[in-house]
Amino acid sequence: MKRVLLLCSSHNDLGLIRSLRKLGAYIIVTGNIENLPGQKWCDKFIKADYSNKELICEIAKNEKVDAVCQCCNDFGVYTAAYVAECLDLPGYDSYETTLTLHNKDRFKQFAKNNGILTPLAEAFIDVESAIQYVEHVVYPIIIKPTDCSAGNGISKAANIEEAVSSIKVAFEKSRSKRIVIEPYISGTQHGFCTFLVNQKVVAICSNNEYSIINPYRVEIDTFPAEKEENVRDILVSEIEKIAHLLSLKDGIFHLQYIYDGKKPMIIEVMRRILGNMYHVPGNRLTGIDWEYWETRAKCGLSCRNFPINSYKEGFFAYKTLLAQKNGAIKKINIPNTYEKYMDFAYMLHGIGSEITNYKSTPVGFLFFTFPTYEIMKEVLIDNYISDIVII
Repeated sequence: MKRVLLLCSSHNDLGLIRSLRKLGAYIIVTGNIENLPGQKWCDKFIKADYSNKELICEIAKNEKVDAVCQCCNDFGVYTAAYVAECLDLPGYDSYETTLTLHNKDRFKQFAKNNGILTPLAEAFIDVESAIQYVEHVVYPIIIKPTDCSAGNGISKAANIEEAVSSIKVAFEKSRSKRIVIEPYISGTQHGFCTFLVNQKVVAICSNNEYSIINPYRVEIDTFPAEKEENVRDILVSEIEKIAHLLSLKDGIFHLQYIYDGKKPMIIEVMRRILGNMYHVPGNRLTGIDWEYWETRAKCGLSCRNFPINSYKEGFFAYKTLLAQKNGAIKKINIPNTYEKYMDFAYMLHGIGSEITNYKSTPVGFLFFTFPTYEIMKEVLIDNYISDIVII
């Protein structure tokens, strides 16, 4: 391993940086913001917008990199796949395949064409057509930008008035000015993270997803998912079908699904590490270093020794600390009920920090180990406590 271009060094990318260090790489990192948490462990920083694929490709050429490593962001995935394809670097699906999987309208059309379990959706490129469509739908519906993450721009609408407002918000948030509208599916929401080797699922990490302050941004994940055994074979079959149809390369394939007690419905797919430092509890649950193997895959290194005989054991969770309104942080409260089970906290903001978008700005993360599923749910969900006090 020689020179690797990493596209960001946020808190979510720390596992990738650790893994690249383990592989002995010389790490060149980009980003719009200097001094992100992982930058001090990289060898060179070049200030550049990683969503600008042509600019990043030019940097990769000039730096004579041997590999490019995406970050924890869909736009980073687009850019990494583009650069890899242009410079004949290893580890990535084609650029077109990457766009298909990471853009909701393209994925929905692919899923419809190939019988993948997902709610049927209609795509729109202008406000007027979308408004005409919602005049004749059965409510409730959900409206999403095709190219946003962390719940940005997503809204549920129960009537035409709410739908019109939500359509305008979704178009405003979408960089490409494209949205999808689909039926609202009731049920519990879960994550299902897998690792592909030769287009076969060789590992699974599952979780329950809870969104309290912002209904479309995951705030708490508990591991493993409840009733995973009811959906495991179905979801593995769907993932391997997608992998075969699109000739997917080795690496992480993650999806979110809604379970109504009868069948899972896939609502999102992605090929990258997850936000909210997801793989801290995920690694503990499975005994697998997911970021290390993802880094190997994206750098074109062999995954033939992937630990396929690992098994899930224990109960783990993280909680994202979110404020309940905008303003300066006055107090960060860690409830006494957490102390017995909390392993550590990772803070991004402190007392006095100004929060301007409370629904989407994590203040920090708490990580837990629990003796039983019941205690985990009681402490974090049934007795939910807000942790941030704003002036």
